[in-house]
Amino acid sequence: MGVFSTHHACRRSRRCVGAFEYRNWNFMSVKVSGGGRLAQVLRDGVHSDTRSAVIVVDLDGENSISSLADLTDADIDEMYEQPMQRVIAAIQEAHSTNCERIVVVVPTTGMSGGASYAPQAALAEAARILVKSAARQWGASGITVNAVAVEPHWFSIDTSISGAVAIAPRSLINEVSPVGIVTWLCSEAAGDITGQTIVCDGGLWM
Repeated sequence: MGVFSTHHACRRSRRCVGAFEYRNWNFMSVKVSGGGRLAQVLRDGVHSDTRSAVIVVDLDGENSISSLADLTDADIDEMYEQPMQRVIAAIQEAHSTNCERIVVVVPTTGMSGGASYAPQAALAEAARILVKSAARQWGASGITVNAVAVEPHWFSIDTSISGAVAIAPRSLINEVSPVGIVTWLCSEAAGDITGQTIVCDGGLWM
């Protein structure tokens, strides 16, 4: 279930008094779908001047598998099929409610792969493919659809099991938050970007 954030921004209307410019703010809500700490961070921090939806893929990083041969039909349904159906439904809902900016958030594990996390990697990549498809289909209507790939820990993926995303060390040593890039992709200023995946992981996956 999606939850509207309490942070808002606006479309601009301006009036000038003397040398000063004043802005009247028309608030816009950002709907953030998904659960967990990452979704809450985005609800608390993301704001927009354009009607937007943010979809955090419901990816279960706490369950790893030792071998593909161990996967049952029920496992695939729970770890891949059902979460993917929720992504599809959330994107369709964003479109039907006239959102102009749609952002889907996934882990970089889908791009790098990860031992014992094949279903999760497949889910992340399927979501990124859906982003490209929706971007092509809805672009003529002025709707942008993009993905943001974040560090695996946001999805509780244990890199001691999956292996490192890259052999090179992380470029930035500070904690990296996706709030800024998601906010920008939700903005009117990001209207020329669609169908893309922006990596926000501190310079690990390049």
